[in-house]
Amino acid sequence: AVVSTQSTGEELDVLGFRTNCGRKVPSEVINSKDGDIAAALRSLGAIIIGMTNMHEMGMGITGINPNTGTPRNPYNDGKVTGGSSSGSAAAVASGLIPFAIGTDGGGSIRIPSSFCGVCGLKPTFGLFSSVGSAITKSTVASVGVIANNIADVALVTCLIANHALDPRFFCPSADKVPLHGISDKTLKDITLGVYPEYVSYADPQIKKVFSRIKEKLKNVREIELEELYLSKTAHFNLLFAETVHERQIWNDQYKTLNPVTNIIYSVLTRSSLRQYMMSSAQKTRAMNMFKRVFKKVDLLISPTTACLPKDILPSDLTYGVIDEEYALWS
Repeated sequence: AVVSTQSTGEELDVLGFRTNCGRKVPSEVINSKDGDIAAALRSLGAIIIGMTNMHEMGMGITGINPNTGTPRNPYNDGKVTGGSSSGSAAAVASGLIPFAIGTDGGGSIRIPSSFCGVCGLKPTFGLFSSVGSAITKSTVASVGVIANNIADVALVTCLIANHALDPRFFCPSADKVPLHGISDKTLKDITLGVYPEYVSYADPQIKKVFSRIKEKLKNVREIELEELYLSKTAHFNLLFAETVHERQIWNDQYKTLNPVTNIIYSVLTRSSLRQYMMSSAQKTRAMNMFKRVFKKVDLLISPTTACLPKDILPSDLTYGVIDEEYALWS
């Protein structure tokens, strides 16, 4: 296989490369060894051909980066790819590579995969090791896979997980992730759940396509996701606090970042300990809610993103863009 190791561009350690996270000023450190994911890929026979671009510091969902260049959507070069794993999704969608690896805390794999018409997965927390990455301290972000189809995502996910489980969260004797049934395309005896209120916020074009797909599916039942708005708010609070904590090693370099990134970072630093504790409690409530839901259904279906890819303006390429309303909608 020929792969790009980082669908977020520069967040995973790869021998001979810099873990630069889309910054303008290159990291002074050239990695002397692979992180766990890159090492697992090499052990599986993959050829790592390089780094892909990303939204600076992962702080955005458009993929626009005035520092290192802005990848274009392969289906419409006037539209954003989505982010933060912009280059990886574009590379897979363009057919340059069969799959890429990225990280996802608030949609950084799923959003660009959706915008570029490929498949992306944010897996169970800890399924992939984050040792040797920029998210080693996160409880929200996970390493995951972008590929052209679901079968490839499942295959690569199983292979990496069986070689690079996170040793901090999974014991060495943990069961291997199974490959059996990976080619089974039937949904027989599978009950699908949909939360209508959640779907209602999507762009009309997206809702139309989703409704057409839902009509072709069997065993679909409507469910309710309790306190979803509170859980969404809690997710952002946890993500913000952990992002600031994760990026502290670069505090002395923030004057070199794009002004848009600095604005976002300054907002994130306003997160309080009280917000973090309350959000952690809500996270536990949400986990228990989903346990109850999954006693009724096997899978939940919804649009991946609520919005369509936005236009790239000339000024965006020079100065970057901040549109938090669009980010929240996505």
